[in-house]
Amino acid sequence: MVHFMAELQETIRSGQRKQDKLNPQKYRYSKVFDVLDDDNTHIVAIVLCRLREGKDGHPEPNNYIVTAYQKEIG
Repeated sequence: MVHFMAELQETIRSGQRKQDKLNPQKYRYSKVFDVLDDDNTHIVAIVLCRLREGKDGHPEPNNYIVTAYQKEIG
């Protein structure tokens, strides 16, 4: 995935987003690409969207990618 950081960013920005049924703070993003390794067709990223307390005591976003991988779909 090191060589596909631009594609990963594009996946998060404009890929298909699906919320996890058991954890509403967890999302799965996927997007099709034709430049991936082997026979892989998609990049899939799992993202957690959480809040943390800021310096001023107010909540602020703390979103991060848990994992990302390439997958052959279809």
